[in-house]
Formats: sequence, C-alpha cells, structure tokens
Amino acid sequence: MLSFSSVDELVTYLRAESDKGERFATRFILLEGTEAWDDLTTRLPYEVDSIIRLSEFCSEDDVFPDTSRLISYLKEQARRCKKLLITPLSEWVRLNPEKTDVIQLLAEWPVSYFPDGVRRIYVPLLSIKDSFYQAIECVVRYRSGELPQEWYLESEGTSDIVVASFLGDAGNRKVAWGIKEYLSFWEKGSVKRVWLKTEFAPWLPVRQIRSQCRVQLYPTCFEYVLKTLGCAELKREWGSAEQWEWLATRLCEGESLDKLASRLLNVADYNADQLFTLWPEFDEYGRWLAWLWSKSRNKSDSYLYHVLEGNHRFNDFPRDAVTTIFRLQMNRSYSRERKELLQRIGIKAMPTEFWEAYRKLTDPLARIAVLTDISEEERREIVLCTSQLMEEADSAVWWEYLEIAFPALAWYLRPPMIGDEFVARYFSVYNCCRVRDRANEQLALLTNQWANQQLLWNYPPRSELLAELRANGAKVYWVDAMGVEWAGLLARILTEKSEVECEVRIARSSLPTITDANQGWESGETVERGLDDIAHHYAYVFPDSFLKAMKVIEHVAERVLGLLREVDTVVITSDHGLSRFSATSDIKVDVPEGAEVVLPGRYAILKDGGSQGVRNYQCYGMWVSDNDKLLLLTHARIKGSGYCPGEVHGGATPEEFLAPVIIVRKGRTELQFEVVDNVVRLNPKGEGVLTVRCNRVVHDLRLLLRGQVISGKSENGREWVFLLRRLKSGQHQHTAEVYCGSQPVGRINFKTIKGITQSDLGI
Repeated sequence: MLSFSSVDELVTYLRAESDKGERFATRFILLEGTEAWDDLTTRLPYEVDSIIRLSEFCSEDDVFPDTSRLISYLKEQARRCKKLLITPLSEWVRLNPEKTDVIQLLAEWPVSYFPDGVRRIYVPLLSIKDSFYQAIECVVRYRSGELPQEWYLESEGTSDIVVASFLGDAGNRKVAWGIKEYLSFWEKGSVKRVWLKTEFAPWLPVRQIRSQCRVQLYPTCFEYVLKTLGCAELKREWGSAEQWEWLATRLCEGESLDKLASRLLNVADYNADQLFTLWPEFDEYGRWLAWLWSKSRNKSDSYLYHVLEGNHRFNDFPRDAVTTIFRLQMNRSYSRERKELLQRIGIKAMPTEFWEAYRKLTDPLARIAVLTDISEEERREIVLCTSQLMEEADSAVWWEYLEIAFPALAWYLRPPMIGDEFVARYFSVYNCCRVRDRANEQLALLTNQWANQQLLWNYPPRSELLAELRANGAKVYWVDAMGVEWAGLLARILTEKSEVECEVRIARSSLPTITDANQGWESGETVERGLDDIAHHYAYVFPDSFLKAMKVIEHVAERVLGLLREVDTVVITSDHGLSRFSATSDIKVDVPEGAEVVLPGRYAILKDGGSQGVRNYQCYGMWVSDNDKLLLLTHARIKGSGYCPGEVHGGATPEEFLAPVIIVRKGRTELQFEVVDNVVRLNPKGEGVLTVRCNRVVHDLRLLLRGQVISGKSENGREWVFLLRRLKSGQHQHTAEVYCGSQPVGRINFKTIKGITQSDLGI
C-alpha cells in the first residue's frame, strides 16, 4: 500500500507514475473521508482522457449497472484512451458487497499494446477497504505481489446513507429516487446525507460496519419504525406492509410513539376515551394507529386492556372487542366499557363467534352481562333474559346490568313518578307483565280494583287538558294507540337526549277506545300511526313486535325534539291505548241477548230496551256502560270475537282507556357558554381548534367570525368543537358571535397564537 498525506501529493505521484511502463493498468485509490473524495472528483477528470460513469450503465432508474455493457465499453475505450477514470465503484460495492467481481476483473486489466491504448485506469474507492481486500485477496497475482500497490489517503468528512424501499422523513437529506440517481450524486462529489429509495432494499446484503460512510439499511418499513421510535414492544405482525409503510413515511426523526401518534391523530396525549370517540372520524390508517398506540399505553384495569392483550391483528380487533368478555369474570364496569367501545368502533351486529359462546351460557344474568342493545337480535335476547330474571331473581341483582345492556328497556320498566298512586302501581305491574308477555295475579287484582271501583271516571277528559294547552300556544303531537305504558320511556328518552322539561298528566279517552271516537286532532297536527300498525299486524310476534314499538317511541322523541326548535312547548298525547292481555286472555264472557259484538270483542252495542241487561252486567264489576255501548273493564273478551295475534283496543282497561298527556317544554335554563381554552394554537395553514362548552344541551351551534360562518360539531350537545380556518399566524384577539340555529345567543372571545392544532374531529 502506498499512503499519501494529501490529494496534492497523490496527484503529483499519479502524474509521474503514469509514464512508467507497467504490465497492469488499474490503480485502486482507497480513500477514507469524503473530503478526499470531493477533491479527487474535482481534479481527476483533468488527469484522464475519458470518464466511465457507472450511472450511465443503469438501463432503468432503479437497477444496478449492467456489468456486460460496462466491460464491453471499457474494452472499447481501452483501445483509444490512455487514461480512464471509473466512478463511483465504491457505491456499487457498498450497496452490494457481494458484487466484487468487478474489482477482481479490473485488478488484472492489462496495459494496452496499442500506441494510443489504455495505460492507466484509476478507480477511487471510498470507505470500502474491508470489501476491497476481501475481493483482491482472491486474486492470485495480488497475493504473489505481481499487481501494482493500492494507493491510500485519509481525510475528514462523513456520509450518512439511508437505504429503504420507501421515503420516510428525509429531513435535510438529498433524496435519490433509485440506484441510477444515487450513483450520479456520487459522480459529482460526496453526499453528506442521502436517502436512497430503492425497491432492492429488502434484498441488499449491505454490511453494517464502522466507517466514515455509514449505511442504515431498512429492508422493510417495520424495521425503520422499530428503530426510529425505539419502541421495542412493537411486533411485525401488528401491522401489514402497507400499514407500516404508511407510518414510516410519516415518522419524523427523533419522535417517540407518543409524539408521532398525537401528531398524526391530532390529540394532545393518549386518552382511550378520546381516541375511540374520534374513531369514526379516523380513516383506516388512523384507526390502526389508535389501536397500535393503545396496545402500548392502555391501563391494565380496563376492558380494552384485556381485549388488546389477546389481540395481535388489527383486523381481528372488532371481533376480539366483542368476544373478550367471555373469558373475564362478570363485572359491571367491563360490561359498560365494552358496550361503549363497541358503539364507538361501529359494531352493528355480533359475529358468529359471539353467538357460539353466548349459547353456551345458561344463566340469564350472565347472558345479559354480555349483551347490548346494538343489534336487534341482542335486544330480543335481553327481553327474554329479563323475563326469566323477573321470575327467578330479585331486581337488585340484575337491574344495573339491564341498565347497561338495554337502558331503554329499563326505562320502560320504570314508568315516571305520577301523582296518581293507582296509575303508577298499575303500569309498573303491567309493563313488567308486558316484558314477560304474560299477565300475573297482581295485574289481575289491580284490574279488578279498577273495574269494581269504577276508577276510570277519576280522570279528566283529554279534550279539557288539550284545550287549555292549545290556548297557551302548545303544539300537539298525536301518537295513535300510545297508552300510559309508554309514557315513562318516552319522557326518559326526551330528557336524556336534550335539556327539556317533561310533565306527564293522565287523562281519559272517549268510549269506546277506538280512533273514530277519539279523533281529537285539529288541522295541521301530526298523527303518528306506527304503534297501531304494529298492534294490528297479522304477523305480530313477541318480543319482536314489542321491540318495534319501542323504536316507534324513539322516533317520536326525535320528532318532538325537532319540533321544540320551532316552538316552546309540544304536547304528546294519544287517541287511545292498547291491551296485549285482552288479546291473549282465555276468559270469554257473554253479552245481553241481541247485543251486537264489535270486533275484536272489547265492547258490544246494545239494542233498544237493553238497559235492564246493562244494569245486570254492571253488577258483575266487569263492565261499564256508555250510552248504548257495554264495554269491558277487564282483560276478558266477548265470546265469538275470534283470535287476535297482537294487541287490541276498544275496551276500558287502564291501558286502553287512559291517555298520557306529556307536556314537553324547552329547558328554562339560560344558555351560557364557556371557552374551554381561550388560547387557540394555529398550524402553518392558519388552522386551529376552538372548543366551547354550553351549560345545557343544544342541537345546532355556529360561530360568525370575520364573515365566516363556522358550524360546530358535538358528541353530546354540550361541548362543541369548531375548526377555524384561514386565520393569520401570530398572536391576535378575536370576538365571535354565537348562533343557536338562526338566533344570535351571545359572543365569545379568544386569542390565537402560532402552535399545533390538537384535533379537527374530521370537520
């Protein structure tokens, strides 16, 4: 080895040595340090007749030089050029250390016999000394000392090279799009920091050696993410190649998983509740990142922790979120958290694995603990399990599980507190019987009390209440066939979903309890027919039809809340109710001779002269008369009335005769606003997030800011998020007008500064 102290010394020697007669033409110049490479790259072209640039032998952008073309061209040039420069062979070898046959071939390249033929071939090699000697030692003439000595020069300067099949955060690195461009960079001089994107990365045998040219090879995106994040717990199987590439191409150097995830998901820090609330707003990659982040950060006492502990594939996450409950001890907090999780990740129906595990459970309480009201099939099972639990266990044991699984059913079973003791007691019992689809002795006793004491006359006519309310400007909404049994559920849905006030009053319908006798609606008043349609459908079946009726009540609540945006008070009432147990009763009774039975057998029309018969029938405590009609006060039916699969009306049981009058008013609380953080941080695009908290639920909130109308977004109607756009960077004070619907309701003040947006909630 001939060592030199400077490029000047080496070039001086090169000039003198080039005139010497030698057998072999090639001179390998081993360099350490990019400064020497830069100097030689600048000076050697002036010392040779031709430069062989390896990038020119790449037939495509991302392939290595064609060796056969290179050798053919070298032979051609060797006939007419005395001095040749080949560059940058070291980068070819650096990327593929197994490709050292070119070094061996060049080592024994002879000096030309032609007068103008090649005398010298200069091959500078930067920081591949180990690879060079490994190759040259295989040449017999080198080992015997027949070949010229290699030249050696040390200098300062390093190069940092990233090789990957993707482009990550290159930062201040130059980017080489393929091997051809990478080689061309080095032909012009050294590259201090470079990112080579090549499809060959997964197969390159790059050696990780200490050198002034450091190569970081990432065969896959996963290796890059793993090393850059320094997150040893990550597993390759936790993501697909596409998912790891998505993450790798967005990862900045020096970021932790926490910083990366918070930046990409636009949240301040890890918070499982917030992440899964935002789940619907994320795309598939965002959801995967939220899942990945949760695997490393979730609390060990949560249901989510147990789900993720056994869940190693993102695509299996929804299924595991559903089924993990079966391997845990029954726990109300697990049931509650699981239901929230399933709702947030968009589960619409339970998978086959759930039903297979569910059918192995025999305890109805254990079943309710794993059920939700997300799907129709689950709701059906909850009704059946609740029916069984009513017979077998005290409600204190199972009630909280029911409230978690199917709150609407729990609300149905607990009617509102009504001043009338009999009505409250009767419908508490009646609704329980409805869920069991079977009347019990307690209901029979209450029905007999109703009939024997003729309690139906204790209640004011519905028309009187409505007249008073209409006079005060209330809008009336009619629900055909809605009895008092639904008042508790409807009132609870209304107050749960919005800040409204509900008052439930009890009125009496007109006899008989049929629509023709109770058409009290006025022009322009809505009549909802869903309950009546379900009750009289030929395919009525329990509990499916019962659950459809619950859906009608939920729909009514939505409609009424919509009306409250237009008026201050809405009154919900009904023409009559329905009786399930009058339809299913086995008790059949006679009517006076000659009376006309009106189907489905809840009342009869008397012929002239039948008053004596009416008095006799009233004595039995089963009937009430109204003009020429005789109506049943109990769940019996008149003989010959035929079969009815669903529910009936026309008689005078409490569920048929009593009509709820539900007065729904807007909340009287004054609407107030609070800016959660009055300092809004803007990103470089002038975007930021403003969060406003209301003291009560509202349904439509907007800001008018500098001529922009900005619509808010809210999960619960109380906390509203606004995405601010096109604001000037820097510190500024702002005042925005707040509108609820089209009505101005106040003003808010906030300040903007340069910073990072936390979340745009997909607005």
